[in-house]
Amino acid sequence: MIKRIYTSWLFIALLTAVACKKPDFEAQQQAMASGTVSDYLKNNFDFSLFAAAIGKAGLMDTLNQTTAAFTVMAPTNSALNKDGIYNAADFDKWPADSLRYFVKTHILPVKLFYNTIPLSSDNRYDNLNNTRLYISRANDAQVALTVNGVNVQKQPSLGTASQASYSITQLNGVVYALPNTVKVLPGTVQAFLLARPYFSHLVAGLKKFGYWDQLATDGPFTLYAPMDSCFERRGITLDSISRMDVAHYDRVVFGGYFLQPNHLFVLDVKQLPPPNGVIYLAFQCPDTKYKLIMLQQSFGSGVGIVTAASTARPDLEPVGPNASKPYGEQGTLFLGETTNTIFVADLNGIYTNYTCTNGVVHLLSDLLVMPDKVSR
Repeated sequence: MIKRIYTSWLFIALLTAVACKKPDFEAQQQAMASGTVSDYLKNNFDFSLFAAAIGKAGLMDTLNQTTAAFTVMAPTNSALNKDGIYNAADFDKWPADSLRYFVKTHILPVKLFYNTIPLSSDNRYDNLNNTRLYISRANDAQVALTVNGVNVQKQPSLGTASQASYSITQLNGVVYALPNTVKVLPGTVQAFLLARPYFSHLVAGLKKFGYWDQLATDGPFTLYAPMDSCFERRGITLDSISRMDVAHYDRVVFGGYFLQPNHLFVLDVKQLPPPNGVIYLAFQCPDTKYKLIMLQQSFGSGVGIVTAASTARPDLEPVGPNASKPYGEQGTLFLGETTNTIFVADLNGIYTNYTCTNGVVHLLSDLLVMPDKVSR
């Protein structure tokens, strides 16, 4: 009799445990999957441009192998539109090897489910090019999943609001939707600048103040890069840079444009927030008298250079071109950002970064340092 009662209670306990267990939404998706990653991309209009790129790169059959395993970070059509791609024929202008590299950048040779990604910043995974992607997962819903600083789109249509998922599971892999393309380049930060003539003023200044050769070393670096037009708008020319007396300026005048050793994406600030009571993150510049302030609401959108001493006081002391502007507008905006973009979540799909072999490059809409504010 005692044995029967014990068995009954055990059965009830098992039923209760099963009833209380939350469903594994990704496991349900996997069980229902009936096609390959290739099938899904070809038959989903939102990914029609990326599917065309895959086909032109000769990788469609690869993604159709049912015995293989892939994770595809798939840019949506609107993401490719931002890069000037509006129809499949636009890919015909690309060199074949460049197109293949671009497509393989977005593909990992492993099934990577959302719940298996560690809750940390910059988890490293190699793609089909054998170059590294940085995938971050956080508890903050605004930046819950990012790839090289690009927010991954939720897929609420796959379930109820509480079950909204980031991944689309297929027989041979997982697809994540991206609002921006991931820009991973095979060269160094230095090579990035050299390949783009519109950074000639920044290059000249980095050379003048002895920082240029560093940018070809291992790093890692985070470089904030204003184009030539930013310097010219402020009355700084190649000729005036060549005539600068190095002894007359603090080296932050051009040393303020990069950090080492740091590998920072903008959304990292949301995933690794400042301590309680602090509304910005400060990073030491190569010139120890100055710090770079990143994504601070009170200092303005974007980034800025301030005196190191002022970070220990209530009021920051910026040295950029917008230092005299009202509270909240002193920072330098990222390229494509507007003065209304104060909160980091609003950057989703706006700003662009480039991942190089030894660091990250962020494009700026203005200068970080004005020479007259750091003169001796």
